[in-house]
Amino acid sequence: MSTDSSRPLVQIASYNTNLQAERGLPQDLVDWLAPTLQVSTFLTRERRAPDIVAVGFQELLPLHYGLSGLSKSVIESRHALILSQIEKHAPNGERYTLIAKVVNVGVALLVYGRDDGVGRRACDVQTQWTGCGPLYMGNKGAVGVRFRVPGEDGGVGEVYTFVCAHLTAHAPQLADRIRDYHHIVGTLLFSPLPASDSSSPTTIFATSHLFFFGDLNFRLGLPSTHALAPPAQLPNLVRALATEEGRAALKEHDQLLIERDVRGTVFHGLKEGEFWRSKCSYKYRLGAVDEYECVFSPFSCTSYFLDRD
Repeated sequence: MSTDSSRPLVQIASYNTNLQAERGLPQDLVDWLAPTLQVSTFLTRERRAPDIVAVGFQELLPLHYGLSGLSKSVIESRHALILSQIEKHAPNGERYTLIAKVVNVGVALLVYGRDDGVGRRACDVQTQWTGCGPLYMGNKGAVGVRFRVPGEDGGVGEVYTFVCAHLTAHAPQLADRIRDYHHIVGTLLFSPLPASDSSSPTTIFATSHLFFFGDLNFRLGLPSTHALAPPAQLPNLVRALATEEGRAALKEHDQLLIERDVRGTVFHGLKEGEFWRSKCSYKYRLGAVDEYECVFSPFSCTSYFLDRD
């Protein structure tokens, strides 16, 4: 997102639906999507509608339903609801166009642009997908959208690339998440743009702007020597994570931060906002507000609570 009013304002939302499929449709998405739309007022200090809105989904529906071809009907229903909410919350009645949508089993992405700007000018639109995990079936993996916005002078302009991913889950599977990331970088390929001198496929990095988001599943990896690591400290750990101050104190143990900034194994050259300022978001209890789903054991509940979406 940009705080410069002369540059496009991009807003991104990512939502793991916990395999709700059609059961999620009665929700009008106000409680989830509206705060994301309203945040533009804070970022730009003015009532400004985003130029681009990208919405990603993970676990859109169970794997066997997705492999049966039902993903498309579910994403169409989501599209109708999302578009209605974007336009409802547009401060000056702005209208939006769906630039592209792509879905592979449970991972989906929709990208919208304002009718009076990016939505009208976007061209050379491409969509791609790639699967990770067992047999590369797509329960984990990524989908991508790329398009070009020509310059006002008729020049090539700028290329936007959006990637929504779902990486391997569970705290001990860090190596698998890293492998997933590199598999996505190596296989989520786009055709060269018309102005390109090369005919070879291009990676997600061949772009002016790259946005990579989703349920990345990186966790808080406390060393065994940390004061809050013992199981008996679970209540204190949960209390610490419930506050911004507590999360800030623990962020140095975030798996993604360590792998990107210390070890340099993933997300090279990409920047991330201050994630510790936001509440933990996974795994919410269906139909509830700010309630977490505990499964198997209290420790499992904490693992979900620490999950980096």
